[in-house]
Amino acid sequence: MRLAGYHEPAGPVGGDGDGRGRLTAAVQPVLDSWPASPAALLDQYFDLLAWNTAWSALWGAPEAIPADRRNLMWLMAADERLRTVVHDWEPLAMNVFQHFRAQAGPALADPRTSEVYRRLEADAPELRHWWGCHSVAELTARTVTVEPRTGQPIQLTLSSFHPVDDPSALVLLFTPDAAEDRERMAALAERGPRAVPSPSATPDLRAG
Repeated sequence: MRLAGYHEPAGPVGGDGDGRGRLTAAVQPVLDSWPASPAALLDQYFDLLAWNTAWSALWGAPEAIPADRRNLMWLMAADERLRTVVHDWEPLAMNVFQHFRAQAGPALADPRTSEVYRRLEADAPELRHWWGCHSVAELTARTVTVEPRTGQPIQLTLSSFHPVDDPSALVLLFTPDAAEDRERMAALAERGPRAVPSPSATPDLRAG
């Protein structure tokens, strides 16, 4: 039953510091086993708990972002460089928001859920119609094309799965599609993480 995911988790990841630590410790080696595939562990609020080197190289080092904004929805909405790096950014971003609403629906009154929405409202007000929408959806597998600072496009397949020890958490995995994509992603990971602007330095998205 546990292998199939049919069990009650010990408690939600976000509500138990020890639980977060145990889950992160268990999943980090899995993330690190994908040196050329960006991967990250999210809690039920889409806060980033763990990530690998490839994730930092492609999307930026999460530890450079203040903890209250270290959230996938904030990155999708307020990281201007992510918008320019990802081809067809809007469908992917919308799907992330729809999945968050599906997962956070029972916890809309939760303080962290409210805080995430406040940060989005403050940092990306031009997208308020997105979090005012009530549509929900699963985060579907898809091909994502990115064009990082190397100037060479990389095709990645996005997939996701829930750790057995806490089905409220989520692992995101971007797998290079072809041999040349793996080579480009591996080279990018070797160069190290890119810098992420602080929220105070984030461009005014309303200008564009």
